[in-house]
Amino acid sequence: MAIELEKMRQQRRQRLLIVLVLLGLGLFFFSALMHVGAGDAEWGGMSVSNVTPAMRMEFSIPKDELGVVVDWAEDPAYSAGVRSGDLIKAINNQKIYTLKDFLRITHTTSLQPGVLLDILRNGQPLYITMEYKMGFHDKMKKALGVDPGATGETGTSAPVANASPVASSGQGMVPAAFANRSPAETAEAGAAPAVANTPQIKLPTPKEQGAAQKELIEGHWLGLELIPLTTELAKEYKVPADIKGLLVDEICLESAESGILAGDMVVAVDGFATPDLVAFTEATRRVKNRHKADILVSRRGQLMEFTVSSVRTMGFSQNEAAQPITPGALSPHRSRNKPCTSCHIIMITGGQLPTDAGDILPNAPPITRGAVPPHENRGQCKNCHVILKK
Repeated sequence: MAIELEKMRQQRRQRLLIVLVLLGLGLFFFSALMHVGAGDAEWGGMSVSNVTPAMRMEFSIPKDELGVVVDWAEDPAYSAGVRSGDLIKAINNQKIYTLKDFLRITHTTSLQPGVLLDILRNGQPLYITMEYKMGFHDKMKKALGVDPGATGETGTSAPVANASPVASSGQGMVPAAFANRSPAETAEAGAAPAVANTPQIKLPTPKEQGAAQKELIEGHWLGLELIPLTTELAKEYKVPADIKGLLVDEICLESAESGILAGDMVVAVDGFATPDLVAFTEATRRVKNRHKADILVSRRGQLMEFTVSSVRTMGFSQNEAAQPITPGALSPHRSRNKPCTSCHIIMITGGQLPTDAGDILPNAPPITRGAVPPHENRGQCKNCHVILKK
């Protein structure tokens, strides 16, 4: 009996050993699978490698997205905005599927005129303009006579005197922070106008950038101008946390006659809830052929109902996304914790007039006596501007 019990114990040990061995082999093969495609390349101050299953999970890269992942970045890539975990999908509109494509394209691509990177960051598209910049490491390499291939330049580096104006000034990206502002707005901000030296690169068309699918930021209907509520706006206008609706940013035309005020929250149109611009558009479609509609608003937490009337049929809301911005431009507003390309498309010119009738500056810049007015006649210049002697 004792012998049989001992045999049973040995069999259990053997089975346990087999299970542990199989488990170890499974972990080994799984680890190997997660690192398929390992290997990297350096260019433009960044190191990239093929996408692995582990990277897809870590950096939220969808299965159908192809490219190479940035392992780390230094100048000029870092100064341009490239970060670890970015998926580079294309360079100058040339598609990248694997490390082999990346090496083939970068071998003949110079950073001197600037390059456009098509990037996916945390599942969101992003376009970055990267230009040649001689950073500290490149200067050290040049002083030591080391091949500066990691900067994206082939062969030996060109002398600084022959570099592009951007490289010579050591500024990295084109100073395009004010590229979408009028001259008066730029002067008011205390900065010199941006130099028109944007790299002559071919950008994807607005259609290729998905202009029609960008996030909506503004809606218009019968004189109502509505915007989504943000945390900052809710605090500034004392909007209760449980109110879901759209903030009235501006009021005019028929809506102004109804009694609705700027700062009100539109909660519903004719009984249909309007928590966002898409819902608001659908609500206005329901009354588009009418001449009257009831609008429920919240004014500092108090619900109030107003009737908007129109001589013509009411129609429905028209919406806008954010204005186009130029390559390399700084964010035009406070951080919203999302890529600029969630709302904006990238255009060099043609997306927006530099000055229009809506450009009323809250703090007009000073002008010299006898200077040409910066806009159409709006009364005496001294009412808004400080007049400086010549």
